[in-house]
Amino acid sequence: MLDKLKTLEKSILALLALVLLSSIGNGIINVLIQPYLKHIGLDPREVGLLQFISSVATSLSLVPAAYTSDRYGRKKIAIGSLIFSIPGFILILLPAERVVLYVGFALLGVGNAMTAVTLNPLLADVTPREKLDLVASASQIIGLVGSLLGMALTWLPQLANISLGEIAVAYRMLMALGGAVSVSGFTFLLLVRDPYGAPRGFKLGFSRETLLLTSLSALTALGAGASIWMINYYFMSKFLVEAGELGTRMMAETLLMIPSTSLAPLVSEKLGTLRAVVLLQSASIPFIIATAFSPDYLVAATVFTLRSVLMNAANPLMWSLTMRIIGEEERSRYTMLNMLGWQLAGGVGAAIGGWLMSINLDYPLFFTSLIYLTQTILLYLILHRKTQV
Repeated sequence: MLDKLKTLEKSILALLALVLLSSIGNGIINVLIQPYLKHIGLDPREVGLLQFISSVATSLSLVPAAYTSDRYGRKKIAIGSLIFSIPGFILILLPAERVVLYVGFALLGVGNAMTAVTLNPLLADVTPREKLDLVASASQIIGLVGSLLGMALTWLPQLANISLGEIAVAYRMLMALGGAVSVSGFTFLLLVRDPYGAPRGFKLGFSRETLLLTSLSALTALGAGASIWMINYYFMSKFLVEAGELGTRMMAETLLMIPSTSLAPLVSEKLGTLRAVVLLQSASIPFIIATAFSPDYLVAATVFTLRSVLMNAANPLMWSLTMRIIGEEERSRYTMLNMLGWQLAGGVGAAIGGWLMSINLDYPLFFTSLIYLTQTILLYLILHRKTQV
């Protein structure tokens, strides 16, 4: 693969460099953000509310971001996302009032929407059709490697024997480093040629299949938001662990995803795509429940990681399934609507999960298990007659 990558043009290599730096920065931030919020005094309801605010801001920004991207070019809108992301991240790092955190998460949500509808399409725009598989695989592997590097760095505060009284400051400084690394990746956009031509039309019509599949995805997001999105806060509260232990679990999860995702197509060949998705999703549910009953962090982290590996192995199969059902002319609109539904439902789920966690730490996991089971049953009932998939 390395020999083939050397033959890629400058625009593709620049975007892959952006993926690497962004994934390193995000690997740091994703591990530290919930421990940081806990150490500055936020309770689970407030953490859930912040996730809800970010999700709503992302959802409300997706359509305008997609429209302006079509109208003015993806490269310009991707760079423009920094106008929102940088101030938003700075506000989160400031030890200020809650309202400042709310504004910071909202601004980050807007920036996330702008990058979501620009970076992957831009990579596809500059990649020749015959090299799409190579570039897509390279992008995923580079992203995983970058995430692992970022997650490994989250051990630094504990290795430095920083006291609990100073840990929030250490987390803040390390997240600032992660943000700087991530933002630096956007400088590579200056090397990217934007093949954007004349403005294209933008319409908001959706087929029955798109609406059904988006609803199923939103149901999954509702369950994920309630506990999966807040799992680090859960582990900290129940087992008194810190970012190092949390980052190690996430590193193990990321490493295991590579072979499990590679093996998923073999399951699909034997059972068919839909049955493979249903099997993997169903198998993950008992591990969610087992997490709630785990006696210590090692057991909880192990069973939850197995859950994540199974559920994430189903994701590319689910994507393949939906792309075969959705017409080619509607795939971009489906992607936008699916992301919109995911963010809104996930934000609602996070708010519900935060409220449930304030009553009992384990309640959100039970809620997620019930939602996942319902979604899996509905998925099979709705799609099983489509024998072509």
